[in-house]
Amino acid sequence: MINHIKRKRKRMAKVQRRSYSPKLQNTRSTIYRHLIADSYSDKILSHLDAGFEKDLFLATLRNLSDHGNPVRFNNFAYCMREIIGIILAKYSSDEDIKKCSWYIKPPDTEVTRLQRVVYAVCGGMEVDYVRSTILEIEEDEVDVLSETLSGFSKKFNQLSKFTHVRSSKNFNISDEKCEELSKAVLKLTSDILSLIDDCRKEIQWKIDEQVSDTVIDTSVQSTMDGLDILSTHGMVNYIDLDEYSVSGITSQSIEIVGRGTAYCILEWGSRSDMRNGDGTSIETDFPYNFTAHVSLTNLDDVHIPENHMDIDNSSWYE
Repeated sequence: MINHIKRKRKRMAKVQRRSYSPKLQNTRSTIYRHLIADSYSDKILSHLDAGFEKDLFLATLRNLSDHGNPVRFNNFAYCMREIIGIILAKYSSDEDIKKCSWYIKPPDTEVTRLQRVVYAVCGGMEVDYVRSTILEIEEDEVDVLSETLSGFSKKFNQLSKFTHVRSSKNFNISDEKCEELSKAVLKLTSDILSLIDDCRKEIQWKIDEQVSDTVIDTSVQSTMDGLDILSTHGMVNYIDLDEYSVSGITSQSIEIVGRGTAYCILEWGSRSDMRNGDGTSIETDFPYNFTAHVSLTNLDDVHIPENHMDIDNSSWYE
């Protein structure tokens, strides 16, 4: 009789597991499918590296399917807030920020989130310098930098409120409300990233615009590696700068990378050989690339370090 009861209980347990599992899988697939296909998810994923970062984001979406967990949504909002921190940390380390002239140690931590945002968009440049010299903002114009910093604080505070469990408002909510609020969290997270991205691009575009002539002049005056191994003498007649862009703004300088075409004269033989007709020379051109460093306080101060401007002479050997 006892064995019969045990077998019956085992059969009942199996039936319960079979009935629960499809329900969980169906809920997961619905919420997950809706949110992962959302454009806000695409925006967030574009900022995350493969491996831990993307796995964390996907795990937070899947966790919303655990409708037996009354704080699933609050956990989701908390993870999204952490993901913003992970993305901001990509722009700098604490040590980078502490090297900036504008850094002031907060009373209760080493680096604040807002300081991380300032570094993400301005690097080591002073905020007032960016406003007046880089963005050239007049009194009656929209201050995109101030709007970015204040917008970040406002939206981040809104996101933080979703993590709180101080009432039944966002606790143990239905699947429908969970999906609705989760989409709102995704939008907030995406909007925060867009604020930072747009401001960074605006500042970098303004720098590109202002340093064009200086970068060209510095390129012409710089020594190019790669010519000396091709001939007795090599010189650059002139260059065409095809493109350049700001690759980063650090605590020490604005870094610019670019490429172009160098029109060169290659000579074989000594100077006397050339005078006596025993030497020879040809005119040719090569692509070149460079890395330049611009001062954080003076955009006219452009420096290309030694060995940071290179001729690509690989075509010579083809």
